[in-house]
Parts: sequence; structure tokens; C-alpha cells
Amino acid sequence: MLNRVIRSSVRNLEPMNPRTLAPFGVVFLSILIFIPNIARAQGLLQGISGIIDLNYSFFSSKTTDATGNVTKTKTNDFNPRFSLFIDTSIFPNLRLNAGGIFEKDFLVFKTDGTETKTKTTILRPYANLTLNTPLYTAGIGYDRREETHNTSGAPSVTNINENYNAILGWRPEGLPSFELRYIRTNTFDEKRLTQDVTKDFFSLYSRYTYQGLDITYLGSYVDTKDKLINLETKDLTQSGKITYSNFFFDKRVSFTGSYNISHDEIKTITAGVGTVGFQIFPFAGLFVISDTPNSVTLPSNSALIDGNLTASAGINIGLPPPLGDTHPRNIGLNFLNATEVNNLLVWIDRDLSTSPAIANSFSWQIWTSSDNLNWSLFTTISPAPFGPFQNRFELNFPNVTTRYIKVVVSPLSPVVPGAASFPDIFVTELQAFLNKPAESVKGKTTRISHILNVDSKTRILDTPFLFYDLSYFYTRTDPSGLHNYTLSNAFSASHRFSSIFSGTARVAREDGVEQKEKRTAYIYNASLDAVPLRTLRNTLVFSGRMERIGGKPNDNNSIFLINTAALYQGVDVNLSTGVNFIKNETGEKQDNINIDLGANIVPHRSLTVTLHVSDTETDRSGGGKPDSSTYTRKVDVSAAYNPFRSLYIFTLIEAIAEKGQKTQITQNYGLNWSPFPDGALQFRFNYNETLRSEDNGKDRIINPGVRWNITRRSYLDVSYQLISSKSNTQKTDLKLFSTNLKIFF
Repeated sequence: MLNRVIRSSVRNLEPMNPRTLAPFGVVFLSILIFIPNIARAQGLLQGISGIIDLNYSFFSSKTTDATGNVTKTKTNDFNPRFSLFIDTSIFPNLRLNAGGIFEKDFLVFKTDGTETKTKTTILRPYANLTLNTPLYTAGIGYDRREETHNTSGAPSVTNINENYNAILGWRPEGLPSFELRYIRTNTFDEKRLTQDVTKDFFSLYSRYTYQGLDITYLGSYVDTKDKLINLETKDLTQSGKITYSNFFFDKRVSFTGSYNISHDEIKTITAGVGTVGFQIFPFAGLFVISDTPNSVTLPSNSALIDGNLTASAGINIGLPPPLGDTHPRNIGLNFLNATEVNNLLVWIDRDLSTSPAIANSFSWQIWTSSDNLNWSLFTTISPAPFGPFQNRFELNFPNVTTRYIKVVVSPLSPVVPGAASFPDIFVTELQAFLNKPAESVKGKTTRISHILNVDSKTRILDTPFLFYDLSYFYTRTDPSGLHNYTLSNAFSASHRFSSIFSGTARVAREDGVEQKEKRTAYIYNASLDAVPLRTLRNTLVFSGRMERIGGKPNDNNSIFLINTAALYQGVDVNLSTGVNFIKNETGEKQDNINIDLGANIVPHRSLTVTLHVSDTETDRSGGGKPDSSTYTRKVDVSAAYNPFRSLYIFTLIEAIAEKGQKTQITQNYGLNWSPFPDGALQFRFNYNETLRSEDNGKDRIINPGVRWNITRRSYLDVSYQLISSKSNTQKTDLKLFSTNLKIFF
């Protein structure tokens, strides 16, 4: 069957359009024509490599809903791909990086007696020439992605995205460095009927450092023209930042200060059609893994807002490994001031446009908060559009004004067909926008923001350590004139009382303005550490905040006792218990009691047992609401057995009890077996089963496979996957057969 599909696919291959390869060919041929001898001398051919990749899959599913309706689907997919890479040094400082990917996809989809055939052709040539020395950098490049879709019963569609880029950088020693970039992007369909957009991007980055002084400037200009709807936007953004830090008086006083000013001007020329997106630049990126998104504090993650759309921010939404963390990912932004927003872009590090089943499997929840602690669910988006041409999910929702916003998404589920091929899907950036109708913003729109941050720390005593901290933070946005500031005076101390006891303490007063309201806060915390034995540690922590914003209370006090102990070799336990008292501006009081118990037991190096028990009770009163009491109790036990390298057995049992709800029990069992892991012929067998009491659900995955390492540069992989999913509402049976032949040269 596979041979018939391959022969049919080869017959259907069409010759490449010469116009498609023209820009790539000009760059590549110019190099070969003008410097052929140099190319041969430097070993250009030695820098050539490539991959031949042949993929075939057969997928079938049968779904029966609660009413007895049956839906059947079948998919045959043949996907050959050829990749060519050139990476070589023409001169010692002149590097050529070029190549291309040619890909075909033949898809036959059948459902309820209806058959649809789709043929997709993808062509991605690229070429980059870079001259790099310690003093300067210069480079030019071109890349193009052309996708042609032919679907039975519909006209052929060809979408094209091409980029021209240039860079010039100068790094003189002792003087400011400069980096100038230019990128032109054209996005259009071949007949220019559905899209025809051209974007010109210029940027200038300069930096100067001298001892403790750091001065940076970033200017960018983006001219975007949508020729089909006569919409043009010109966005000029300039930002400057000056930072100074140093020590004084024999390092007893430290000082750090920074001032950041940015100016954004957008000119809109429009016939009254379309929308204009205004990017919102947050103060901080936020991230935490938590299954309680309504009450959790998200710590900072600067990689989420660093402007790098390809580097991982350390957030993986791919398929977790056995016993891996499957809790939802909370990915957020801090705007400092309440800001209107209606669009979020979640960038990832890989292309999912050719894997719609994976891209469409994610469900995205939008949450908002005013304090990064108490969150409210705003809306849910499922599925979210992905791409094309750009590796990002686009989340559009009604306008909302908030200081904090986050996206909550669970990692990829193993029951999604093909999920095993996506263990890593890393989030790289989270961007926020406010999209407005073009007609409403016709003309010029200007926004100026200021951020001033000053911090000084003085060491008063050495025994005990006693410090005085003075800090001032100010932010302002024009033309709205909205501003916030905080002035903080604090004393902190730390001391070791004996070989067993040590402690820290801090008290601070904060004065300022927040959301046009006067703000006063007293912040205090103290901790006492006791380490009577090397294997035993006890910590008592007290923290609190008494805050008034516009005369309204916002208080939070807590005390926790944290204990960790290594009872025996391979037996570690931890116990923490504490209470938390909250009073908000409405007068509502909330008292929480938390108990957490954990144990990690390793009776043998091949066996690990983990136990976790948590109990949270919450009492609410006041604020004009009736008194209420809730609790959540959670117990989970897991075990992993790895008797030898080729066999791994694991199990997890989790129970969650909440007041007024039926106890939810989840059981997960799995086995991974891969005999002969170092042989030329490698077998594998994976089994996973999940039982859920909440919906009487049962998910079972059976996945045998074999890989034949034909040579050091080629292999054949064949796998078969059976997925069965049952619940109160429906039953689904899935079968997936796939092969992959890969040849490297």
C-alpha cells in the first residue's frame, strides 16, 4: 500500500515555478559566478548536507455520542520532504548559510461517506551571507515560504511569505556600539485576491557602557501596507534607558538607579476598513505551574517579554513524560497600570501549521487580576488560530481593562493523535495588543511612558547584619496622565544566634499613589531557622501586609511552619502547616488553613515512591455576603520502577475531595519497554491507561513500534497506535499507523 501511495505521489509531483526560485537563485548564482575559485578553495561543497524524509500515516476514528450517533473518519497522508543545507566559510570572516526545503503532502480524508483530497506543496528557500569581525558585522539574506493547496471541489490557493533582510553592526572599543537592521516582508496569495501586505521594518540599537553607567537606545520604524483594503500604518517607536549602579563608603552603601522613556507614534491612513493593532509593552512577564489559577501569585519571567520570538522562555506545553507535571501552565503579563487589551499572541518554537490536530487540541483560558493573587476567569478560547507563516497562537477576546492578565493552558494530552511526536513545544514570547477599527484611529496616535526606579541599600551594622533600604518607583503614561509611584523605607536584619538557630526580619513602610488613590502600606516578615541535625530543618515564617488604598483595607497576614527531614537514607519527608488571614477592600474576610505533607521514598535504586497530601480549608465572612466555608483535600501516590534500562513501569493514583462535590479519583498506569536499545533493530512498546471517576472516563493508549537503523545516516521507523477513550458522553476509538524513512547526506 505504501509503495502504491509513493508511486502515485511521484506521478503527481509538479515542476517548480521558476519565479518561486528567482530571488534565491540570484543570490546563490551570484556567489558561484563571481567567486567560484574561492568557493572551491574554501570547500564549499564540504559544507553541503541534506535530509530526505518520507512520511506515511493512516488514521481512522470511530466516535459514538450519548445519543448513539456514530461518526467515522479515515485519513491517508503521504508527506515526502527534501531538505538541503549549505553552511560554509567563503572567506575566514565571510559565511554563507543557504538551502531550502521542498515538501509535498498528499492527504485523503473520508468522513461519513464523503471523500476529500488535498495536495499541498511547500517550498522554503533561504540564503544568508554574513561578514563578521570583532569590529563590525554586515549581512544580507532572503527567505521565502510558498504553500500551494489543491483541494477537491475548490480552486487552487497559493500563499507566499517572503523576507528580505540586511544588518550592519559596529562595535568600536570604548565607544557606543550600533546595530542597524532592515527587513521587508511580503505576504500575499499568488493572484493577490485575499491578501497583499507589505511590511518594512527598520531598527537601530545603540549601547554605551562605562564602569557603572549603561546607556541604551532602541528605535524602530514599521511601515505596513495592506493594499487590498487601502490601509497603511506607520509606527515609530523610540526608547532610551540610562542605568547607573555603584558602591560607596567601602561598599557599605549600594546604589542602583534607572530611567526609561519610550515614545510611540502611529499614523494610520485608511479608507475605513480593517483594524489596527496597538502593541502594549508590559512591565514584566509572569509564569507559574499551578492547578489553582483563581488564587496564585505568578513570579517574574523576563524571557517572556525579551523580544526574542525563537528562544525558549522555559515553558513547555508539549507532551509530558511519564509522571511528568501535567498541571496547567499559567503564562501572564504585568502592565503596571490598568490597561485595555483584546488580543494576545502566544509564540512557540516550532511550526504546527502542518499538524492541525496538535494545534487545535489546546484550550486557552484568559484570566484577569488587579493584584496578581486573586484571579477571575474572563473567557475561554478553543481552538485558537495558529499561523500561518508565523509560529504563534492568536487569542482574540472582548476588550478588558486589567493590570494583570494571564493565559492558562494545559500541556498536550497523550490521547491526541500523534502527540508522542511532540514532547517539546516551548513558549518563546507572550505579546499583548489592543486592536481598534481603522476608522476610529485614523490620523496620528501618540503614547509616551516614563519609568523611574531608584534603590539604595546601606549596611548599618555587621553584627547583627542591619540594613536600611530606600527605594522609589515611578511610572507615568501620557497623554492619559495616569501615574503610580511608591516610596519605600525599610529596615532588614539577619543574625545567627548559635550553631542551630538563625533568623531574619524586615519591616517597611510604603507610601504612594495607585489607580489615582492614595496608598499606604506596612510590610513585615520574619523567619526563624532551626537546624538541630544535618538531616533535620525547621523554619517558622511570619509575613504580613497592612495596606490602605483610598482608605480601603487590603490586609494579608500569614504564619507557616515548614519542616524537612531525611529520616533514613532514601526516605525524605516534609511537612508544612500554616494559616493565612485576608481582608479586602469590600470588608470581606478570608481565613485559610493549609497543611502539606510529602514523602519521597527510595527503598531500592530502581524504585521510587512519592506521596503528597494537602488540605486547605477556607472560611469567608463579611463584605455583605453570607458566611461560607469550603475545603479541598488532595492525596496522590506515585511509584516508578526501573529494574533495568529497557523497562520502565509507573503508576499514579490521585484523589481530590471538595466540599459539596463528589470525590474525584484519577488512576494512571503505564509501561515503557524497549528491548535491545543499542541494536540496529530496536523494538519498543508503550502502554498507558487513565481512569477518571468524575465522568467514568477511561483512556487507553497502546503504542508498539520498531526502528531499523539501516546505516549511520539512515533509519526506518514504524509505529502503530491504538487509542480508546470512554466517558459518560461519548466513546472514541482511534487507530494510527505511521512510517518514517529518513536519510541524511
